[in-house]
Amino acid sequence: MKVTLTHIGAFALGRLLAVWSFVLGIIMLIVGSMLLLLLMILGMATSENPVDAFGGGVIGFIIFFVVAVIALVVNSIAAFIFGMIAATVYNIILGIGGGIDLDFRDRGG
Repeated sequence: MKVTLTHIGAFALGRLLAVWSFVLGIIMLIVGSMLLLLLMILGMATSENPVDAFGGGVIGFIIFFVVAVIALVVNSIAAFIFGMIAATVYNIILGIGGGIDLDFRDRGG
């Protein structure tokens, strides 16, 4: 079956990029949080004053977490906007060029 691709859904591509950006951001947030907690525990274990090390570690963890959550939201919004712009530009190019011919053949056998 031969078809011609003439446009891509701008909102669909924007949503797809936003969701993937959010999912990857959550994974990095979890990994970064675990690493920071490990470093905080190591700092407390090797410090002469563990209470001060704990206080500094907690403050650093809170700052990291707040900045990471803000960056997660901002990056997801930016990915959505980038996806919409990319799909719109791609649609303009496909409209001028007449589309892309795709051939869907059954390769089983």
